[in-house]
Amino acid sequence: MLPKQVTSNAQLRKEGLSKAGIEQMSAALKLFPTPFKGIYYLPIAEERNGWFIEKPLKALSMALRIYLKANEFYFSCETAEEFFGLKWTPSGAVHIVNTVRSGRVDLEKRIQRNKAKGTYRAKKVAHLLSFYGREIVFHKVASLKGTKVKETPYGRFATKAQIKADKKRFGEDKPRGKKYISDELFNKLLEENLKKDKNLLARLHYL
Repeated sequence: MLPKQVTSNAQLRKEGLSKAGIEQMSAALKLFPTPFKGIYYLPIAEERNGWFIEKPLKALSMALRIYLKANEFYFSCETAEEFFGLKWTPSGAVHIVNTVRSGRVDLEKRIQRNKAKGTYRAKKVAHLLSFYGREIVFHKVASLKGTKVKETPYGRFATKAQIKADKKRFGEDKPRGKKYISDELFNKLLEENLKKDKNLLARLHYL
C-alpha cells in the first residue's frame, strides 16, 4: 500500500488483508475515510499526525474512479470556479459531471452525526470528512463527448465556457436557496393568499 493513494475493501483483501485487519486499520485511522463507504485514503505520516488531507480534491478524484468504476467524470460548476480562482467564497458543494449516477451525498449530515457521538475517533472522522466539503453533487449525462475540460494533477475540471454551459443545464446558475416558479403559479398562489388574508394586499404595497 502506497501513501497518498486511495484504496478499497476489495483491493485490500486482494493484497492479503483480512476483514478484521481492515476494520482495525480503519478504527485506528491508519486508513482515512472518504465520502464513500469501503473506500479509504492512505495518509502519509504528517497527515495522520496532523489529522489533515493535503490535497482533498486529488484524493476525491482517485476515490471517484473506484466509486464510479469509471474515469468518465470531471469537476464543474462552483467547484471548477473555485479551483481556477474565478470564485473566492467556498460553496462547500463539489459538483461532478459523470455518465454513471445523479444525486447528492450529504456529507454535512454525516459530519454532524459523527460529532454528536462525542468520541475521540468520531470527532477526528468528522474533521477529516470536512476536507471534502458539505455535499457532493452528481450530475449525470449521457456522454462527455464534446465537453471542454482541462486536465490537472487534481483531476479534470471544466473550462470557463463549459462551467457556464453546465451551470445553465443543471440549474446551478440560479442563486442558492431560492426556488423559482412561473408567473402563472405565483399569481395563483397570491390570489389564494389574498382570499385568506385581506391585510396582505396592504402589506405588499410596502415591499
